[in-house]
Amino acid sequence: MRLLRVVPESSPWGPERARLTGDIEYRDPARPAERIWFDVPLECADGLSESGDPWLACLLPLAVTLREPLELCRPVDPGLRDGAEAIMQIWQGWYPGVYEPIAIDADLLAPGIPDPQARTAAMFSAGLDSFHTLLRHEPGGDALYRVQIDDLLTIWGFDVPIAARDVFDRLRARVTRIADHFGKHVVTVATNLRESGWNVTNWGKLSQAPALAAVALSLERRYRRVLIPSSVTYRSRNPWGTHPLVDPLLSTTRTDIRNDGALASRFMKIGTVARSDLAMQHLRVCWIGRSDTNCGRCEKCLRTLTGFELLGLRDRCVTFPAEAWSTDALATLHLRQDLDRTRMERLRELAAAHSRADITRAIDRCIRRYDVRRAAGRVARALRLRAPEPT
Repeated sequence: MRLLRVVPESSPWGPERARLTGDIEYRDPARPAERIWFDVPLECADGLSESGDPWLACLLPLAVTLREPLELCRPVDPGLRDGAEAIMQIWQGWYPGVYEPIAIDADLLAPGIPDPQARTAAMFSAGLDSFHTLLRHEPGGDALYRVQIDDLLTIWGFDVPIAARDVFDRLRARVTRIADHFGKHVVTVATNLRESGWNVTNWGKLSQAPALAAVALSLERRYRRVLIPSSVTYRSRNPWGTHPLVDPLLSTTRTDIRNDGALASRFMKIGTVARSDLAMQHLRVCWIGRSDTNCGRCEKCLRTLTGFELLGLRDRCVTFPAEAWSTDALATLHLRQDLDRTRMERLRELAAAHSRADITRAIDRCIRRYDVRRAAGRVARALRLRAPEPT
């Protein structure tokens, strides 16, 4: 795989935006060449990257998935280059035999020095993790080392498709109200990354952090620090696409990519967010349907609502359907993967500590259904492997 060229250009969306485009070519002749782009407000155009850093970040999981060496036409930061090697070692350890390291061919920049005048951004989707990061760094927040967040960096093209402009406009208006309240600036970056051939990568297990870092590094001349709100805690045993072990390795010597809030459990984050009326008016945790609303039915919605129920604050969840939560809905919830199961186990511990036997029973039923389904899947796979070859 080769990054053939990088072009800063005018955005087709109008004179108030600018675009950074990369031309990608694959070794596999069955995969056509394509263009990946990052589209930013014109006021941020002078912060657009001139290096190969955002391209190394975003193309690394794709190259590993396709098992193609990666060649970049732009030089990269030595800190990020080392980090990429470390990340591939982590992926290899997490998923042995599935994701193996690939060769990277790129010239190196001289090590940089962070610009003290550059800004700090926090990735912000109006979700629980991003609200927790915003609130914990405000005066009175629980961060012992508090940083001044200048920008809320909101991405169009990850949760909300590029084609859904009306949905993103509603989300952007919501984020703008939040930013105005806290004295922050909103920066919206649009990208076709998830709508390109890159989307063969596994978002949940592998590529989420590299994608977030690529967006941050597309504006690396603007930022000396970017906070990625943590999805998992240090306690978690499960690999995940954004992780306290992986995210910092996507830093350069000029721009620090930081995983933020991994000391706090989801229940602790719920307690923090519940104290903010504004956060409760705009909380958006759902990814189902790639919309700007909460479905109230998926694992993430029901797990979040259960946390508020345990705190006696579910009536404050005004951004969820009114009748979404019940123990029956929790018991019949479809878990997709082992990380979901682990999160439900943690939630069961909290329910038991709060003497909510109804919730512990519902979670037990949910976990049993998942375990039975997984066991049946293993048996089916074993039978397929043992089946005789057709003659």
